[in-house]
Amino acid sequence: MAFYCNDCSYRGKTSGHGGQCPACGSFNVSVPRVNSDEQKAPPRWHKIALVSSWSLLLVMILWKLIR
Repeated sequence: MAFYCNDCSYRGKTSGHGGQCPACGSFNVSVPRVNSDEQKAPPRWHKIALVSSWSLLLVMILWKLIR
């Protein structure tokens, strides 16, 4: 569980006594919630661009080695 202070931007695994921020002493500490449903997979074109970039690099390296 991660804690985030909205006043000083402290991020840590522990909060202070009674929900108080250990860095600045503020009580404006929240626990950000990340649902697995909210995390989207990267678009398909990202994967295509990645594979084509690595393929082009490999071909260029092989071309230099052969010549």
